[in-house]
Amino acid sequence: MNDKPSAYRPNLPAEDWAAIEDYVHSVIVRAEPLVTYSARELYPAVTRLVHFTRSAYAPIEDRVVFDPIHIGRFVNHHLATYNRASRNTIRARLRRVSEALLGEDAAGKFKALGKAEASRPYTSAELAVLDAWAWQQRTMERRTSAGALLALGLGAGLTGAEIIAARSADVGALGTSITVRGASARVVPVVPDWAHRIQERRDFLPGEGWMFRAQQRGSNINLITDFVSHGGPAVQLQARRMRATWLAHHLETGTPLKRLRRIAGLHSAEALDRVLPFVEG
Repeated sequence: MNDKPSAYRPNLPAEDWAAIEDYVHSVIVRAEPLVTYSARELYPAVTRLVHFTRSAYAPIEDRVVFDPIHIGRFVNHHLATYNRASRNTIRARLRRVSEALLGEDAAGKFKALGKAEASRPYTSAELAVLDAWAWQQRTMERRTSAGALLALGLGAGLTGAEIIAARSADVGALGTSITVRGASARVVPVVPDWAHRIQERRDFLPGEGWMFRAQQRGSNINLITDFVSHGGPAVQLQARRMRATWLAHHLETGTPLKRLRRIAGLHSAEALDRVLPFVEG
């Protein structure tokens, strides 16, 4: 292929493209023979990442642009408004380029990051972003549904499937507890800071409706992803990270491990082991 294929022109201001064009072409020339993707497939993903890097005033060089942590930041924040399929496609292409240019160290770091990110509790700043997102929903149905989503995940530590299955009849007095049914049946006390969101949703629902997404039919495992893919928060919202945040809260406040395992529905301490590195104190 030519070093500078004339066919590709991204939708960027001319001066921005001129500043990164040579480097983008260089990346494609070097990476394409080493990956399964074609130049046509690589150009949009690589260009977006390089432009993002330049906008952040970071050095335009392989070890910075294609660092797995930097790619994760780009996908989670810069592509927050993209749907899940598009984000996954771009992430996969950039990961292959990173591994081609940086070698096995990059591949190992990607694997480690995948496990760590799912167990990383949200920071106070990230929680503020999520909370603001819920309050800013355009209808009362979406607002109370978003609030319940956060409260059931961050205030009760429910799994994604348990959030989707929760109904108003499962809510205790004043939103202070939630009854989980099924294989991991239990009663979970809600962290006090989140009880009002549970109760707000309960008061909004007529009869015994779903706590999350009133019009759902149940059992749609993609319900949370679909909900946040349309105008989702700037911080990537994941049920696993909400649960990790809840677990970390209980570990930091000294909840006895036996009781925590019971209210979390844990059959082993493996989930706690993954969260412990992030627990303060």
